[in-house]
Amino acid sequence: MQKQKSKIVIWGALLLLAFIWGSSFILMKMAIFDSSGDMVYTPLEVAALRIAIAGIVLLPISIKYLKSIKRSQVLSLLAIGTLGNLIPAYLFTSAVSSIPSAIAGMLNALTPLFTMIVAAAVFKTVVTRLQISGLSLGFIGALLLAGGDLATNNVSVDIEWWACGRVALATLCYGFSVNILKNKLEGVPSTVIASIALLMVLPPAVLVLLNSNVYHTFTENPHGGDGMIAVVVLAAIGTAGALIIFNTLIKWTNALTASSVTYIIPVFAAMWGLMDGENLTIVHLAGGVVILLGVAIVNGVGNKKVAIFE
Repeated sequence: MQKQKSKIVIWGALLLLAFIWGSSFILMKMAIFDSSGDMVYTPLEVAALRIAIAGIVLLPISIKYLKSIKRSQVLSLLAIGTLGNLIPAYLFTSAVSSIPSAIAGMLNALTPLFTMIVAAAVFKTVVTRLQISGLSLGFIGALLLAGGDLATNNVSVDIEWWACGRVALATLCYGFSVNILKNKLEGVPSTVIASIALLMVLPPAVLVLLNSNVYHTFTENPHGGDGMIAVVVLAAIGTAGALIIFNTLIKWTNALTASSVTYIIPVFAAMWGLMDGENLTIVHLAGGVVILLGVAIVNGVGNKKVAIFE
C-alpha cells in the first residue's frame, strides 16, 4: 500500500521511471535511423533486439527463480511478457519510424486511461471520482501536448494517424498487463515477474533475429555500431531496469498510480524531441503542467472509496 512507503520515495521512483521511459522513444529513433534519416535497423529488428537483450540481462534471475513459479502463475506471466513487452515493443518502434518520438511519448499517456477501464470493467476494481478526475485531467494534458503544432527542423510534420493508433493499441496492452500483474501475481517479487515474463517471450524474439539482417547491418553498415549501442541502452535500462522499478511501484501503490508515470513521460519525451530538432510550442508546455497536476491528484487520493464502476 502507498502508506507503507513515503511519498518522497514514490515520487522519486516515478520521476526516475519517467525519465528512463521518456528517453526510450529517442533511443528507438536513434536505433532505426542514422543522422541523415536513412534506416539502419528495421522497427521489427529493434523490437526483437530490445526483448532479446533485456531477457538475457535478466536471465540469471529468471533461471534462479523459475522453479519457484507455480503452474497457476505461468499463464499470467506469459500474458505480461506478451502484452506488457513483446507486442508493445514492436508497436512503438514501428510508430516511431513514422511519427516524431515526442508524439509517441505524448500518446503513451493513454496508458492510465486504459488501465482504469480494464481495472473497472474486467477486474471489478473500485475507482473513485477523484481518481477519475485526476486521470481525466492528465489525459487532457496529453491531448494538449499532442494537439500543439509540431515541426522537425523547422519543417511541418504530418502526423500519420495509423501510427498513432499503434501507440494507442500498445497502451491498451499495457492496461491489461498492469492489471494482471496487480491482481494475479500479488505475492511474486518484482524482479522475478520482470525476468520470467521476458524469458517467456525470448524465443520469438530470437527467432526473428535469426531470420533478420541484424548481423550484416552491424558489421557492414557504418552506423550499425551506433544503432546497436542505442538498442543495448534501450533494452538493459529502458526495458529490464525500468520493468523492475515499474513492477515495484505497482506493489507499493496500485495499478492506477503506477501507470500514472506515463503522464510524466511526455515531458521527458518532449525534452529529447526538442533537443533533436522537434520544435515545441507554449501549448506543449501548458500540457506538461496539466499532466503533472493530474498526477498529483491521482497520487493524493484519500482512503475513502466511492464506487463508480462495479
